[in-house]
Amino acid sequence: MDTRIYVMTHKPIEPIDNEIYIPLHVGRAGKEDLGYLGDNTGNSISEKNNSYCELTGLYWLWKNVHCDIVGICHYRRFFIKDEQILEKDYIEQILQHYDIIVPNSICMEEGNIERHYETKHHKEYMLLCEKIITEKYPEYANAFQVAIQCNLLSTRNLLITHKKIFDEYCTWLFDILFEVEKQIDFSKYDASHSRVMAFLSEWLFRVWLLQHSYVIREENVKMIEPKDFLNDMKGMQLKYQLVKTILRPLIQLYETNRHRLDSMPSLAEEFEPKDTVDGKIPVWVCWWQGEENTPDIVKVCINNIRKNIPSDKCVFRLITLENCLDYVTFTDTIIRKFQEGKITLTHLSDILRAELLYRYGGMWIDATYYVAQPMQEIFLEPDSFYTLKYPYSIWKSDISQGRWSCNLLKAPRRNLFVRFLMESFWYYWEVNDSLVDYFLIDYVAAVAYDIFPQVHDMIEQCPQNDSAVFELQKNLNRKFSAETYQEWLKKTSFFKLNWRMETAEKTITQEPTFWGYLKETDLYISV
Repeated sequence: MDTRIYVMTHKPIEPIDNEIYIPLHVGRAGKEDLGYLGDNTGNSISEKNNSYCELTGLYWLWKNVHCDIVGICHYRRFFIKDEQILEKDYIEQILQHYDIIVPNSICMEEGNIERHYETKHHKEYMLLCEKIITEKYPEYANAFQVAIQCNLLSTRNLLITHKKIFDEYCTWLFDILFEVEKQIDFSKYDASHSRVMAFLSEWLFRVWLLQHSYVIREENVKMIEPKDFLNDMKGMQLKYQLVKTILRPLIQLYETNRHRLDSMPSLAEEFEPKDTVDGKIPVWVCWWQGEENTPDIVKVCINNIRKNIPSDKCVFRLITLENCLDYVTFTDTIIRKFQEGKITLTHLSDILRAELLYRYGGMWIDATYYVAQPMQEIFLEPDSFYTLKYPYSIWKSDISQGRWSCNLLKAPRRNLFVRFLMESFWYYWEVNDSLVDYFLIDYVAAVAYDIFPQVHDMIEQCPQNDSAVFELQKNLNRKFSAETYQEWLKKTSFFKLNWRMETAEKTITQEPTFWGYLKETDLYISV
């Protein structure tokens, strides 16, 4: 599929390491050549850039470009997901189910668009738009009134959509703006207010969206320059090399014993498990403060983990600060550095999962996973290894690159992978007083993946999961759709949620949200 995202710019920018992102020099007419495509060729309004801003680029794309999917971003404003620009595969996947990608709406502090425009701009131009729409597009009159009374706005003329829809929008938009332009004296305004056409188009876009029945997807937009994305990638690579260097003595010990790793003694062998887990497969969940202190999202998640593991084959164990030392030891150094505040509770849970899985085996699952269906048979095999993995990276600078998910791991007792995680943490904190990265566990996992063929093969043999794992979180506050939910369930039984997210049980029209549905159907099992 021919997908192109045009980066509107009026100055040189850092190269973007992604072929679908194409710099477009807007307002190119009469300006120095930056070496990019210019909006002054073919059918163009480049000379109007002072008042139309990035719209001269939109016009040029409308009249001169032919592709399947077209998108607009700015040289320092990009659609992002997990701190990286949207990738081609992700965009095309989204637009299989949605018609248009737009920025997350912002809320007008003045109360609604009409009052915002009165405060920041010139209301006469809004009224002029209303007059022109009433005359030329009377079917849009109601959408116009709803839009100006709304307090939400999609800013900066950013969008990604199918070219056919893009062309339809531009046909409508420029027909209105050219009529407005005929009745404006630009000479009486300063540079800021002379950009009136660009300002008008922001809320006219909302009018157009309200009039149509397109399915809209909102994505985050961040003010960030291309060089910052590159810095993230370079930083990831440097951190990986640093972690590997720190762990070099431990790695050398493993390499020396490469042919007898299964029998190589570990300090952990001195530990005798205090919980026999009844001879079943343990499912480990941690909430340090105890279940009575869990947020509602975590409470619902824990309840559904319990409900969806077979009690005849598995046992559920919730680990807290109060009971953790009944199950693991931690080294004296780790305990001391935790007490000194050098090790966070979040990282302590990384150390915990490695020790639990090495000593007991079983499955570790973060307390923010919503398990929607009974667990698959793969989790019921004592000697199996499993982790969630994806065909592409969840975010570009993630060292795992979608190959594993340390927040959901199933491993047999004394597994090489979890042993290396455990002993790496022990060694790391003997020689360091701070975290190299919040996701240190993934950097250590990456080292294990690269140096141990057994670990590499074990992870590679895990089946790939669908990114539907994250759909519930993204739609938690949207109107519940049983059909959509069932489609997700065909792809996954696990949904990763975020307990810090603000949730609503009802939409503004008092219909249940996805969160409202989950909470209503949850039984709140007492413990």
